[in-house]
Amino acid sequence: MVENNITASELITQIGRDLYGDNFSLDANNIRDSYKMAYNSLVTGLKSESKGMLLIGNFGVGKTALMKVMQKVFKDTDRRFKTVTALNLKDLSEELKPIDIKEMYGYGLKQDLYIDDIGYFSTVKVYGNAVNIISEIILDRYDLFISTGYKTHFSSNIVTAYKDNDTYPSIENIYGVRVLDRIKQMCNLINIDGKSLRK
Repeated sequence: MVENNITASELITQIGRDLYGDNFSLDANNIRDSYKMAYNSLVTGLKSESKGMLLIGNFGVGKTALMKVMQKVFKDTDRRFKTVTALNLKDLSEELKPIDIKEMYGYGLKQDLYIDDIGYFSTVKVYGNAVNIISEIILDRYDLFISTGYKTHFSSNIVTAYKDNDTYPSIENIYGVRVLDRIKQMCNLINIDGKSLRK
């Protein structure tokens, strides 16, 4: 992680500029707090009581960018994580059997995982049966979290889903109360406020 007397902020800024150009700055658009919370959450990743993260925020506020930076920061550590998008999981569910996808990203993946952009892709037909592969993966990852401590991180554009920490209507409507209950136990909330950074 942080080596050679470089601070976490300097390392994150350096990697952010490598990924996104010289204009990347932790001081721009009030993203420093979000990056600090994500970094601290991943630093404590070896503690048994630590959880994954759920990043909530509007389109374009930097959720995916944050996780790309964190993936680089922690790539050679025990806190490293694999990334998949919800869209990729949906597309895979149209080509592969659910059991194969669950082996790739569910209980079969003995590693931390980040699922980008949950909340917009629901059920698909698999051999005539309606399957919500993202719900299936979340349930698998919950079992893995309970039995081994491996964590799952998520991001979502469903801003209204976390208006307060006890009500999650949008996620519940999409994935059901059972999945919502597990996400709440698996993850700490990081709310990223602001307007889209996309030009």
